[in-house]
Amino acid sequence: MSKRYDEPVDVTLGSSPDGGAPLEFSWRGRRYVIHESLSTWREGGQWWDDRKALERDYHRVLARPSSSLASGELDPDGFMVGPPCAVYDLYFDRLRGNWKLARLWD
Repeated sequence: MSKRYDEPVDVTLGSSPDGGAPLEFSWRGRRYVIHESLSTWREGGQWWDDRKALERDYHRVLARPSSSLASGELDPDGFMVGPPCAVYDLYFDRLRGNWKLARLWD
């Protein structure tokens, strides 16, 4: 199940020649650390209009609040037990130059 938000977020990008992928983001006053980039894609524009560039760069990421740390305990399989991560869809609006949280998957 997912929830749609379309709310502004502040994103910290990694350093690479193409601008880098999101490393963390701030939403509703809370900072989130991104543990893994799951996928990226571009949407927008009209496929029949070559003059209009695709408008949004999406990033589906696995993240958790930055203040949440693993407890140090191990589960039966030997993995660290910690607060759950969630999947977030962030996008960069290329026309407006800002980042938004599009969706939160639970």
